[in-house]
Amino acid sequence: KPHSNGTPALPKRSGPKGLLPTTWLERTLKIAYTDCYGSGQETSGTLLDFYPAGPILNVAGAKTLISWDRLVLCELVED
Repeated sequence: KPHSNGTPALPKRSGPKGLLPTTWLERTLKIAYTDCYGSGQETSGTLLDFYPAGPILNVAGAKTLISWDRLVLCELVED
């Protein structure tokens, strides 16, 4: 909707909105999720990136994708 003086409003954001803040990239996160057997799991790792499928973390030296539908908790670990 335009402003009161007739100028157009700011354009809508064209890219997808992320589920995690970009300021969390390269930071350590505590992650709780359900595994393929339905059991609760917890780990921590460095957030490398996030995609529509889920966040990519470096967990024990391996790049790991955790699906958004399995994610229960994603908490920033204070340094």
